Amino acid sequence: MKKFFATIIAVVLAACMLVSVAACGGNAHTGLNIVALSAGYGREWLDEIAARYTAETGVEVNLTAEYSAENLIRSHLSGSNNQDDLYICTDASWKTYAAQGKFLDLTDFVDETVDGVAIKTKLADEYKDSIYYTDHRGETHVYRLPWTAGTGGIYYNAKMFEDNKWPIPTTVEELKELCTTINNARLPVAGDRMETVKPFVYTGQNTDYFDYVVFTWWAQLAGVDAIDEFLKYENYTNFDAATSATYGYLEDAVEAWAELFTSENCVTNCQDKSNHVAQQNFVNGYAAMMFNADWIYNEILGYSNADVDMSNFTLALMDTPVIDGAQYRNVNYVVGEDQFIAIPATSTMADEAKEFIKYIVSDDGIETFFEKAHSLLAYDSTAPLTTSDTVLSKVLSVREKSTSFTDYSDSLLYLANQVNIWGTSAWRPFMNVLNGTSTVATAFTTIASSAESNWPTWLANVGLS
Repeated sequence: MKKFFATIIAVVLAACMLVSVAACGGNAHTGLNIVALSAGYGREWLDEIAARYTAETGVEVNLTAEYSAENLIRSHLSGSNNQDDLYICTDASWKTYAAQGKFLDLTDFVDETVDGVAIKTKLADEYKDSIYYTDHRGETHVYRLPWTAGTGGIYYNAKMFEDNKWPIPTTVEELKELCTTINNARLPVAGDRMETVKPFVYTGQNTDYFDYVVFTWWAQLAGVDAIDEFLKYENYTNFDAATSATYGYLEDAVEAWAELFTSENCVTNCQDKSNHVAQQNFVNGYAAMMFNADWIYNEILGYSNADVDMSNFTLALMDTPVIDGAQYRNVNYVVGEDQFIAIPATSTMADEAKEFIKYIVSDDGIETFFEKAHSLLAYDSTAPLTTSDTVLSKVLSVREKSTSFTDYSDSLLYLANQVNIWGTSAWRPFMNVLNGTSTVATAFTTIASSAESNWPTWLANVGLS
């Protein structure tokens, strides 16, 4: 084990000895209580880090890892006797919890060192500013740390591509041509006489998966700097694609998506599919490609039941094809701005929780997550990650050659969950386009008019009117 772990043992033990007598009552408990999301990246990485932490500090870890961890956290934070000490989860409500004072202030903590550098220095570039929460009084604090830096994109069945000698598309036009090729081939799906292989399968229950590619196309057209400017959310007119060049580029990106996701190009009944059902369709050969993020790898590796045949499937990630009119090619939207690592303000073991966070963001923790969860934490290792795994190698390649960005904003409108890139999540246009109730143009016209009418209310809700 690296010197880092050895050097903090004394710190942890000293902290344990300094716990006051008052802390022994009320919410006092034995062991560090952690609630974590087990979806996608699983819990194996966290189990391993917890075992190291306990072996070296003597502090037991009580880990509750659940698929619906956000509901558990919401329930515990609203209770009067919260026993939790650390949260690792995905939920945009972290911003609300921070505003309500339910998360511990970590402003001083991010200056502490891990692997010889400050924690805030270890943050990946796209997340360096996202830790700072500025409230309505203009005071800036750190209430949560980011968790993962997910790599979204177009994942494909490399074995299917190789067997059929399909070229990997490098442009959106080539991707359209590939869809035609796949449809014309009318390849039978093994074990299903009624279906032929389609270009795409998708999850209708998680249409934000489309964001991962569409936002990259948006950045290819508009540039990361223009998107950063948009994310200031300074005026409702920025949501008018007819007058705002930046938002107009987003409409262009969605139009490109709509031309791909036609009924002819997609597996039937995708609108009713969960992410797991859609992914299992993908593995079972119903589709050649899927818009997704890198957690798909970890989830597919966990598929071992009889309903999933892995014999004709090899997962791969392509470089996001370049959209027509692109001005910037090496850009990449990073998934995970709604994820958080946070300590509830009521924790009686906050010092121990902080030390556990250090284990997570250390070089050892980063490598453990990479190997066990098959993805990247939102932190840079002082030693470059290496692997012989083809999927992970591609993930590293995409990140290393790209200018990455997230959808974080320090606008109070965003931090109060009033506004996001779509105006609101309910205005995300993909489902309405898929079910035929709207065109892309109509959806963006609706966003523009809705943003204008709601803007005064949004401002009032955050005290800016």
